[in-house]
Order: sequence, then C-alpha cells, then structure tokens
Amino acid sequence: MQLTTDLIARNGDHSIAHQHGSGSRLFVCLSGVGTKRHEMPPFEFPGTASDGGRNHILMVAEKRRSWMNDPDLTALIVQEIERIRVQFSITETVTLGNSMGGFMALVLPQLTRIDRAIAFSPQFSMHPEHVPEETRWQYWRRRFPPYRFETVGSLDPERCGHFIFHGDAPEEEIHWRRFPAGRSIHHYILEGTGHNLVAGLKAQGLLARTVQLAAAGKPRLLRLLLEQHYGPCRRGLR
Repeated sequence: MQLTTDLIARNGDHSIAHQHGSGSRLFVCLSGVGTKRHEMPPFEFPGTASDGGRNHILMVAEKRRSWMNDPDLTALIVQEIERIRVQFSITETVTLGNSMGGFMALVLPQLTRIDRAIAFSPQFSMHPEHVPEETRWQYWRRRFPPYRFETVGSLDPERCGHFIFHGDAPEEEIHWRRFPAGRSIHHYILEGTGHNLVAGLKAQGLLARTVQLAAAGKPRLLRLLLEQHYGPCRRGLR
C-alpha cells in the first residue's frame, strides 16, 4: 500500500511529518535521542503505529533533544495534532514514544486532548533535583532550555489513559519508582530488561500487539500477554 506522507517541518532543530491513514485514529510518534549525536534522530514506530495503513501518524523528531522543553516545538506539535484532528475527522488520539519520546508522550496530555499515552522506558524527570542519581544524557541536559516540564506530572487519569513500560534494571528503577501509582495508571515492569526493552519486545514479536492492546485500552489482555514472557509485571502486583 502506498501511503501519503506530508513533510510539515524540517529545519536544524526538528522534523515533523504526517503519514495519512484510512481510519479515524491518530498516533503521535515521538522519537528518542537516537544514536548519532549530531544528526536528526530517525522517526520511530511508523510501521507499528500505522497498523497496515489504518492509522494516521504524526511523526516528530528533535535534534536539540530538549525533552519537550523547547516551547516552539511544543506549540507546533499541539498545532498539528489539532489541525489533523479537525481536517481528518480524528476521533481518537494516542501518543507513543520510547525513552525521551516516552517522556514526551506522557507530557502531551497536559497540553491537548489525548485519549491514551504509551511510553516505553520514559524518564520520570531529567532535572537533577528530581532524579539526582541519573548520570546518563549529560550532554543534552547541559544544553536544555529553561525547564518547562521538570517531571512527567501527576498523570491525571481524567485526562488520559496511561500505559507505561519499564525494565527492572537499577538504572530504570530510579525513574519508575518515582512515577505516580494508581489502578488507572497501567504500569508494567518487565523482569530481566533494561532501557532498551523495545528491542526485546520486537525481537519476540510482541511489540505490535503490545501497542495495539494499549492503544485500544485493554490492560487485562496486555498484562496476560506480557506475563507469558516476563512473569508478573503489573507494578504493585509483582
């Protein structure tokens, strides 16, 4: 299937594109830091989020790696979500990201209507006062603009359904144990995994189904799927 993709913005700081879908669900796919410091990170999750061309996708990558603290980028993302929502009669909007992209996916519901946020390995905060143990990503932290979002916030269930996935490695625990807990926050800790748990899910053929179930708001089926491979994984039930 040939999918139409519109390049919305590409400059020295960020790249944004809209891949059209046939249905009424919009995925907002937010890239992580990538592996090449001086290049724009690649778009992430387009194949998984597309679901065979059914879903619209707004893809966002940021060369500055500001963790949603660049006000110009934040305003442009919200503007494009709301434009696509109206222009294409979108009835459901889902954010999706890994690491930095996961943090961004959890912050966006504070700025516009989001139905579900799906975050793999998100940081609770990049601010040294909130997570003083964190020593990764120092290159980017030293270059942040003033913090607009010091943490992921309260994850208000009235705003959005939250599906959050972390590994159980110590460097991940310093973040996930700080996340708000509650029955309506679906937080999964996957045994034997670290920051790159998305690669493990993909290698086992679980990533697409995990995203599908989270996007559909089916936490019980999602937990049963993951527990076949990782054992008890719902935070609070482990």
